[in-house]
Amino acid sequence: MYCKECGTENSDNSLRCKQCNAYLKSSDSPLTGGDRTKIIAFFAFLILPFGWLGGSILIILIAIFGLYIMKKDQSFKPILNAKKWMKVYLVVLALSITTIVTFAYYHGNTNSSWDYPNDIPKEKHEKNMMTHSMFIAAGGLIATPIAVGFFMFVFNSLFFRPLEEHQNWITKNGVFSDENSSKKDSTNIVGRDNLSSYSVADEMLKWNALLEKGLITKEEFDKAKTKLMNGEKV
Repeated sequence: MYCKECGTENSDNSLRCKQCNAYLKSSDSPLTGGDRTKIIAFFAFLILPFGWLGGSILIILIAIFGLYIMKKDQSFKPILNAKKWMKVYLVVLALSITTIVTFAYYHGNTNSSWDYPNDIPKEKHEKNMMTHSMFIAAGGLIATPIAVGFFMFVFNSLFFRPLEEHQNWITKNGVFSDENSSKKDSTNIVGRDNLSSYSVADEMLKWNALLEKGLITKEEFDKAKTKLMNGEKV
């Protein structure tokens, strides 16, 4: 299988091009049952363990808003923007929690009279609390990229990648629509495929560009042309 973007040859089972990372298979197909389950699992991951704390509410709103704008504008860009805003929010949230916990620990321990035993001067106790607080802050700073990285891994695996792999379909039909419910009456080029005349012409232009650049042979171009004219996807 040749990449239509850079012409690199990849195995038939490859999803992305090993050279330019472009998708090799059409993203004009609806999400599979497994992909839809992943998206549901992502929202369950936010609601069940963390929703009661309130920290995931904004993440849920960002995801839902991104899906809404994507369908409205028929563009995948809102999902890309949602990914960026989620990462920013997570970093701010993690740093805010670290700051609050650090100050609460320091002031809670230095302002309580029972924290000052008779044999330990108040100044020394405050110094010890400052040292402990610095360790807490350092631990929070170390944990922030780990926690954010873990969440973004979950986000990419369960939410972003399933959408990205089917971006052409979902921008036109929505996430949970299937092929049967979204078919439109149209006359295709030979009456036996699902390729529109526009998509066939577009594919022909891409293969012709690869031929002109010398990335494929004339024989490979002719085979691809024959398949397209017969209503087959290359």
